[in-house]
Amino acid sequence: MCGLLLGLGALAAFLWQLPAAFFPYIGGPWWLDWFAFAVLYMAYATASLPFDVWTGYWLPCRHHRSCTLLPVYLGTLFRAESLQFAVMTLSALAMLESGKRWASAGALAALAAAQALLVAFRPPLARWLGARSAGPLPWRAWAPGFAWNLAGLALMLSLPWCSANTVYELVEALLGFSLWSLAGYWLLRRRRRRAALALLYLSWAGFGLFSRLPGGMAGTPETWAGGGDEAGEPQAARNSRAASQISSTRSLNS
Repeated sequence: MCGLLLGLGALAAFLWQLPAAFFPYIGGPWWLDWFAFAVLYMAYATASLPFDVWTGYWLPCRHHRSCTLLPVYLGTLFRAESLQFAVMTLSALAMLESGKRWASAGALAALAAAQALLVAFRPPLARWLGARSAGPLPWRAWAPGFAWNLAGLALMLSLPWCSANTVYELVEALLGFSLWSLAGYWLLRRRRRRAALALLYLSWAGFGLFSRLPGGMAGTPETWAGGGDEAGEPQAARNSRAASQISSTRSLNS
Protein backbone atom coordinates (compact mmCIF):
# COMPACT_ATOMS: atom_id res chain seq x y z
CA MET A 1 0.00 0.00 0.00
CA CYS A 2 2.79 2.43 0.89
CA GLY A 3 4.57 1.69 -2.39
CA LEU A 4 1.39 2.27 -4.37
CA LEU A 5 0.62 5.57 -2.65
CA LEU A 6 4.20 6.76 -2.94
CA GLY A 7 4.35 5.72 -6.58
CA LEU A 8 1.17 7.59 -7.46
CA GLY A 9 2.35 10.63 -5.52
CA ALA A 10 5.77 10.63 -7.21
CA LEU A 11 4.20 10.20 -10.65
CA ALA A 12 1.73 13.04 -10.08
CA ALA A 13 4.45 15.35 -8.74
CA PHE A 14 6.67 14.49 -11.71
CA LEU A 15 4.04 14.99 -14.40
CA TRP A 16 2.53 18.16 -12.90
CA GLN A 17 5.94 19.59 -11.97
CA LEU A 18 4.98 20.12 -8.34
CA PRO A 19 8.54 20.62 -6.99
CA ALA A 20 8.49 24.10 -8.54
CA ALA A 21 5.73 25.01 -6.08
CA PHE A 22 7.62 23.73 -3.02
CA PHE A 23 11.16 24.79 -4.00
CA PRO A 24 10.56 27.91 -6.11
CA TYR A 25 13.71 29.83 -5.22
CA ILE A 26 16.76 29.90 -7.46
CA GLY A 27 20.29 30.32 -6.17
CA GLY A 28 21.32 30.82 -2.58
CA PRO A 29 24.13 29.31 -0.48
CA TRP A 30 24.87 25.59 -0.69
CA TRP A 31 23.57 24.91 2.81
CA LEU A 32 20.16 26.25 1.84
CA ASP A 33 20.10 23.82 -1.08
CA TRP A 34 21.08 21.00 1.29
CA PHE A 35 18.30 22.04 3.66
CA ALA A 36 15.76 21.66 0.83
CA PHE A 37 16.91 18.08 0.26
CA ALA A 38 16.80 17.48 4.02
CA VAL A 39 13.18 18.66 4.17
CA LEU A 40 12.33 16.38 1.24
CA TYR A 41 13.87 13.36 2.99
CA MET A 42 12.12 14.12 6.28
CA ALA A 43 8.76 14.35 4.49
CA TYR A 44 9.50 11.01 2.82
CA ALA A 45 10.55 9.35 6.10
CA THR A 46 7.53 10.73 7.96
CA ALA A 47 5.12 9.45 5.31
CA SER A 48 6.83 6.03 5.40
CA LEU A 49 6.93 5.71 9.20
CA PRO A 50 3.44 4.18 9.75
CA PHE A 51 4.11 1.55 7.10
CA ASP A 52 7.59 0.84 8.49
CA VAL A 53 6.17 0.28 11.98
CA TRP A 54 3.32 -1.82 10.62
CA THR A 55 5.48 -4.18 8.53
CA GLY A 56 8.66 -4.12 10.60
CA TYR A 57 7.23 -4.14 14.12
CA TRP A 58 3.50 -4.77 14.43
CA LEU A 59 3.17 -7.70 12.01
CA PRO A 60 6.15 -9.66 13.43
CA CYS A 61 4.83 -9.11 16.97
CA ARG A 62 1.28 -9.97 15.94
CA HIS A 63 2.37 -13.27 14.38
CA HIS A 64 4.91 -14.13 17.10
CA ARG A 65 7.88 -14.10 14.73
CA SER A 66 10.07 -11.63 16.59
CA CYS A 67 9.12 -8.78 18.86
CA THR A 68 11.40 -6.23 20.45
CA LEU A 69 10.27 -3.30 22.54
CA LEU A 70 8.83 -0.51 20.38
CA PRO A 71 11.41 2.09 21.56
CA VAL A 72 14.19 -0.36 20.63
CA TYR A 73 12.72 -0.91 17.18
CA LEU A 74 12.24 2.83 16.61
CA GLY A 75 15.83 3.43 17.69
CA THR A 76 17.06 0.88 15.15
CA LEU A 77 14.91 2.44 12.43
CA PHE A 78 16.12 5.95 13.30
CA ARG A 79 19.76 4.76 13.16
CA ALA A 80 19.20 3.33 9.67
CA GLU A 81 17.33 6.38 8.45
CA SER A 82 20.10 8.66 9.72
CA LEU A 83 22.54 6.86 7.43
CA GLN A 84 20.18 6.97 4.47
CA PHE A 85 19.44 10.64 5.16
CA ALA A 86 23.15 11.51 5.06
CA VAL A 87 23.80 9.55 1.85
CA MET A 88 20.77 10.83 -0.03
CA THR A 89 21.01 14.50 0.88
CA LEU A 90 24.77 14.78 0.40
CA SER A 91 24.64 12.91 -2.92
CA ALA A 92 21.82 15.16 -4.15
CA LEU A 93 23.80 18.22 -3.08
CA ALA A 94 26.89 16.92 -4.92
CA MET A 95 24.82 16.42 -8.09
CA LEU A 96 23.37 19.92 -7.80
CA GLU A 97 26.72 21.64 -7.22
CA SER A 98 28.36 19.63 -10.02
CA GLY A 99 25.41 20.33 -12.32
CA LYS A 100 25.68 24.08 -11.74
CA ARG A 101 29.31 23.98 -12.87
CA TRP A 102 29.36 21.28 -15.55
CA ALA A 103 25.68 20.82 -16.48
CA SER A 104 24.29 17.30 -16.91
CA ALA A 105 27.74 15.74 -17.32
CA GLY A 106 28.72 16.99 -13.88
CA ALA A 107 25.55 15.65 -12.24
CA LEU A 108 26.05 12.25 -13.90
CA ALA A 109 29.68 12.15 -12.74
CA ALA A 110 28.54 12.92 -9.17
CA LEU A 111 25.95 10.13 -9.34
CA ALA A 112 28.56 7.69 -10.64
CA ALA A 113 30.97 8.66 -7.85
CA ALA A 114 28.27 8.30 -5.18
CA GLN A 115 27.28 4.87 -6.49
CA ALA A 116 30.93 3.79 -6.54
CA LEU A 117 31.27 4.82 -2.89
CA LEU A 118 28.15 2.84 -2.00
CA VAL A 119 29.64 -0.23 -3.67
CA ALA A 120 33.04 0.24 -2.00
CA PHE A 121 31.63 0.86 1.48
CA ARG A 122 28.79 -1.60 1.32
CA PRO A 123 30.14 -3.97 4.06
CA PRO A 124 30.36 -1.36 6.85
CA LEU A 125 27.13 0.33 5.74
CA ALA A 126 25.29 -3.01 5.75
CA ARG A 127 26.60 -3.80 9.22
CA TRP A 128 25.45 -0.37 10.41
CA LEU A 129 21.99 -1.26 9.10
CA GLY A 130 22.03 -4.57 10.98
CA ALA A 131 22.65 -7.06 8.15
CA ARG A 132 23.98 -10.45 9.24
CA SER A 133 25.94 -11.00 6.02
CA ALA A 134 27.84 -7.91 4.99
CA GLY A 135 30.43 -8.90 2.40
CA PRO A 136 31.24 -6.94 -0.75
CA LEU A 137 28.72 -6.97 -3.56
CA PRO A 138 29.98 -8.96 -6.58
CA TRP A 139 30.24 -6.91 -9.75
CA ARG A 140 27.54 -9.00 -11.41
CA ALA A 141 25.16 -7.86 -8.69
CA TRP A 142 25.92 -4.13 -8.76
CA ALA A 143 26.92 -3.48 -12.40
CA PRO A 144 23.39 -3.72 -13.94
CA GLY A 145 21.94 -1.32 -11.38
CA PHE A 146 24.90 1.03 -11.68
CA ALA A 147 24.38 1.36 -15.44
CA TRP A 148 20.57 1.46 -15.19
CA ASN A 149 20.63 4.30 -12.68
CA LEU A 150 23.07 6.36 -14.74
CA ALA A 151 20.94 5.87 -17.84
CA GLY A 152 17.84 6.90 -15.88
CA LEU A 153 19.30 10.15 -14.61
CA ALA A 154 20.69 10.96 -18.08
CA LEU A 155 17.21 10.45 -19.53
CA MET A 156 15.56 12.61 -16.89
CA LEU A 157 18.06 15.45 -17.27
CA SER A 158 17.34 15.50 -21.01
CA LEU A 159 13.69 16.41 -20.38
CA PRO A 160 12.82 20.11 -20.82
CA TRP A 161 11.50 20.58 -17.26
CA CYS A 162 14.44 18.86 -15.56
CA SER A 163 18.05 19.88 -15.05
CA ALA A 164 20.74 20.05 -12.38
CA ASN A 165 20.82 23.86 -12.29
CA THR A 166 18.27 24.49 -9.51
CA VAL A 167 16.85 22.52 -6.61
CA TYR A 168 13.34 22.21 -8.01
CA GLU A 169 14.54 21.11 -11.46
CA LEU A 170 16.84 18.52 -9.92
CA VAL A 171 14.05 17.27 -7.63
CA GLU A 172 11.94 16.84 -10.78
CA ALA A 173 14.72 14.72 -12.27
CA LEU A 174 15.09 12.71 -9.05
CA LEU A 175 11.37 11.94 -8.96
CA GLY A 176 11.62 10.54 -12.47
CA PHE A 177 14.82 8.73 -11.49
CA SER A 178 12.99 7.06 -8.58
CA LEU A 179 10.28 5.77 -10.89
CA TRP A 180 12.95 4.60 -13.33
CA SER A 181 14.80 2.68 -10.60
CA LEU A 182 11.54 1.02 -9.52
CA ALA A 183 10.95 -0.10 -13.12
CA GLY A 184 14.48 -1.54 -13.17
CA TYR A 185 13.79 -3.48 -9.99
CA TRP A 186 10.66 -4.99 -11.51
CA LEU A 187 12.57 -6.01 -14.64
CA LEU A 188 15.39 -7.68 -12.71
CA ARG A 189 13.67 -9.22 -9.72
CA ARG A 190 12.47 -12.49 -11.27
CA ARG A 191 15.75 -13.60 -12.80
CA ARG A 192 18.39 -11.68 -10.87
CA ARG A 193 16.95 -10.88 -7.46
CA ARG A 194 20.30 -9.93 -5.93
CA ALA A 195 20.98 -7.49 -8.78
CA ALA A 196 17.48 -6.03 -8.38
CA LEU A 197 18.11 -5.40 -4.67
CA ALA A 198 21.54 -3.94 -5.40
CA LEU A 199 19.94 -1.56 -7.91
CA LEU A 200 17.65 -0.21 -5.19
CA TYR A 201 20.56 0.15 -2.79
CA LEU A 202 22.56 2.11 -5.37
CA SER A 203 19.53 4.30 -6.02
CA TRP A 204 20.26 5.93 -2.65
CA ALA A 205 22.80 7.95 -4.65
CA GLY A 206 19.93 9.41 -6.71
CA PHE A 207 17.52 9.95 -3.82
CA GLY A 208 15.66 6.77 -4.72
CA LEU A 209 12.30 7.01 -2.99
CA PHE A 210 11.58 3.31 -3.58
CA SER A 211 14.93 2.04 -2.30
CA ARG A 212 13.43 0.42 0.82
CA LEU A 213 9.88 -0.52 -0.13
CA PRO A 214 9.78 -3.49 -2.57
CA GLY A 215 10.67 -7.08 -1.75
CA GLY A 216 9.56 -6.98 1.89
CA MET A 217 12.17 -4.35 2.83
CA ALA A 218 9.82 -1.82 4.43
CA GLY A 219 10.55 -1.55 8.13
CA THR A 220 13.49 -3.99 7.98
CA PRO A 221 16.70 -1.91 7.70
CA GLU A 222 18.93 -5.01 7.63
CA THR A 223 17.75 -5.62 4.06
CA TRP A 224 18.32 -2.11 2.70
CA ALA A 225 21.94 -2.53 1.60
CA GLY A 226 21.45 -4.65 -1.48
CA GLY A 227 20.97 -8.06 0.02
CA GLY A 228 21.83 -9.83 3.22
CA ASP A 229 20.66 -13.26 4.25
CA GLU A 230 17.15 -11.89 4.60
CA ALA A 231 17.00 -9.55 1.60
CA GLY A 232 14.62 -10.64 -1.11
CA GLU A 233 13.81 -13.83 0.75
CA PRO A 234 10.17 -14.84 0.42
CA GLN A 235 8.08 -13.85 3.41
CA ALA A 236 7.03 -17.44 4.07
CA ALA A 237 10.64 -18.54 4.30
CA ARG A 238 11.45 -15.74 6.74
CA ASN A 239 8.45 -16.68 8.86
CA SER A 240 9.45 -20.34 8.86
CA ARG A 241 13.03 -19.52 9.88
CA ALA A 242 11.84 -17.20 12.63
CA ALA A 243 9.44 -19.85 13.93
CA SER A 244 12.26 -22.40 13.99
CA GLN A 245 14.48 -20.00 15.93
CA ILE A 246 11.74 -19.34 18.48
CA SER A 247 11.09 -23.09 18.81
CA SER A 248 14.80 -23.79 19.33
CA THR A 249 15.03 -21.08 21.98
CA ARG A 250 12.06 -22.49 23.85
CA SER A 251 13.54 -25.99 23.73
CA LEU A 252 16.82 -24.75 25.21
CA ASN A 253 15.01 -22.87 27.96
CA SER A 254 12.80 -25.80 28.95
